[in-house]
Amino acid sequence: MNLQQLRYLVATADTGTMTRAAQSAHVAQPSLSRAVRALEDELGVTVFEREGRGIRVTPEGGEIVAIARRILADVDRLGAVARHGVLRVTAVVGQAREIGSPAVARFVTTDHRRAALDVVDTPSHVVERVRDGRARVGILDLPAPPDLHAVSLGWQELVLLHPRDWRLDDPLDVMGLADVPLLSPGSGDWRHAAIEDGLRSFGIRPTIAAEAKDPDLLVGLVQEGAGAWFSYGRQAQAAVDGGAGMVHLDPPLVREIGVVTAGEPDRDIRDFIDIASAETETTLWPVGDPMLDRAVWMRGSTLYTTPPPATTVRPPPLTPA
Repeated sequence: MNLQQLRYLVATADTGTMTRAAQSAHVAQPSLSRAVRALEDELGVTVFEREGRGIRVTPEGGEIVAIARRILADVDRLGAVARHGVLRVTAVVGQAREIGSPAVARFVTTDHRRAALDVVDTPSHVVERVRDGRARVGILDLPAPPDLHAVSLGWQELVLLHPRDWRLDDPLDVMGLADVPLLSPGSGDWRHAAIEDGLRSFGIRPTIAAEAKDPDLLVGLVQEGAGAWFSYGRQAQAAVDGGAGMVHLDPPLVREIGVVTAGEPDRDIRDFIDIASAETETTLWPVGDPMLDRAVWMRGSTLYTTPPPATTVRPPPLTPA
């Protein structure tokens, strides 16, 4: 089943003959007839019956035609949304709050353009949505898959949130995390796996005191004294303002954050990238920041101690002719 078959079906119902339907659809009548018959066979429903020199819609076919009309109307509305320039952005919840939300807010208040911000569960879902066109922009940890166009916004430092009455060194030697009761979003969560794998690379087996999948609940558990967890940027500052303590790690733990698209960015996407860069100027370390020389940087769940590469723009490889 495809949209073309549905369009032929509706055209046939509207014109009363397959000949006139083919003329309105600018297609040969035999081709339209075959497409309609194939759809009837696939559905197991006779939509049209001959009536004199024309055709009539059967009672069962009437419901099929009505459904086809609704589907085509929805598709047309989707096209209208795209034509009106809605910039759909997707990210996991943390980056949606940290980068997506302020960037989208500024984007829509600049020249009154439209945007939509979608939250997904994992970075792989961000990639999927950008690839299949459900999102025009994704925000995620770099590196991105080589088929996507990637632009680095900078390096995000992870800090440790802790109950305010705890007394921890600032910065805290990363080996000291072995003695800190930690919180977790759950053993099956990708965030837990990334942090756990990173700590294990230091030879640290983390002690998990409590779990909560929702990021707000994790922050609440920190503020209530249950344990410590990792955060960054605006979200970390908001947690501190709400009653949490915060320390930096030594060496600093960072990850590169970027914007990805399925192809060369158009004007709206370039504008969004410029806005996102401005919004993160005070929360991300820029490429070339001397602090990066001593940082431990994350790529996926792997930690590296060598200075990170200067990833600024990486277009996708050319498709062979």
